Amino acid sequence: MSPAAASQQQTNPFLLVMIAVTLAGGLIALNKVSVWIAPAVFVIAVLAMIGIAVRHRVAARREDQPAGGVDHRKLAAMPVSHYLPWLKDQVRGQGPVIDVIFSELERNLRLANPGRTLGAFLLVGPTGTGKTFLAQLIGQALFPDAKPILLRMNQYKHSQDVYTLIGPPPGTPGYEVGGTLTRPVLESPYRVVILDELEKAHQDLQHCMYDVLDAATCREKSSGKIVDFSGCVFFATCNAGVEQLRTIRQEVKDAAAWQGKSRDVLADAGGFDKAFLARWTGIYLMDELAPMHVAEVACLQLARHWKEYNMEVQHASPAILLAAVEGNEEFRQYGVRQLGTFLREKTKDAIIDARNRGATKVWLGVSENGQLAVTEFQGR
Repeated sequence: MSPAAASQQQTNPFLLVMIAVTLAGGLIALNKVSVWIAPAVFVIAVLAMIGIAVRHRVAARREDQPAGGVDHRKLAAMPVSHYLPWLKDQVRGQGPVIDVIFSELERNLRLANPGRTLGAFLLVGPTGTGKTFLAQLIGQALFPDAKPILLRMNQYKHSQDVYTLIGPPPGTPGYEVGGTLTRPVLESPYRVVILDELEKAHQDLQHCMYDVLDAATCREKSSGKIVDFSGCVFFATCNAGVEQLRTIRQEVKDAAAWQGKSRDVLADAGGFDKAFLARWTGIYLMDELAPMHVAEVACLQLARHWKEYNMEVQHASPAILLAAVEGNEEFRQYGVRQLGTFLREKTKDAIIDARNRGATKVWLGVSENGQLAVTEFQGR
């Protein structure tokens, strides 16, 4: 029984007193008819009290059981290796990191068990290198029926914000909605959870996540239910300490030494507790992309954008696209994320023109003035 339900079922004490007095009077009157009536009623009352106690004990045990019902055998049998080429095709230039994460994730799936998550991966790197995008793609691949839980940590800068993750206590505004982290997992226990830009959250979030990462459970304050995270994969992204990590990556080749030194860096640069960092499966550096990988990403983003308008980009040379964005100063500062915005802005007129012509397939190049443009149409 949840705290909210318990509060609703409280009985007025005066009513209980009145019932007790009435029953006592009735028993006295009945006892004049037969001396066995009072003992019989007493035995029935004792049995009823025992039954109520047993019922409450069973309800309490059920309440302490995690909600959701994760099928760990199903997770252990899940085929995932065929997703690896697709992931590398979608997230260019991060192949080694994807290999390591996917290998660890596959092992965790095979060993899926209550009391442990399917992995907790901390992705560190400059903005626009595909950290959040990679986590979202893994969520789409593993659990296509459950949307990844994306929590923007800039919305949890204050201590009172942090506790909305596990739901406000009963009686406080918004408690019926549940926690932003716990309620989606109660509704669907197979999830990828993304803590985006973790360094921006209040430090209380680290304490809030200890039980989740340690034992894959926590109690939602709103409902009182135990939430089971053993069917969840956790990702966090972070932009802090990139320069120091880049230097360590070049100097340290041993995986264990890398984890220790990277925790030291993030503890200083990001303000994290080392005990919190130790609860993550690993820290992975997703660094800046090489120019050719940037061009490949530009091709992918351009193709996705045009597909939203039911047009297929048949050809767009990476070299041409790279030349088109070389002078974009914002892209130099903010990486591939800004590149997507840049390409959408530069192709607005071309998309309108192509739609007016009824094109379904297009070839893209660069105009004489260096702007991205449609150079050939293939109509219906």
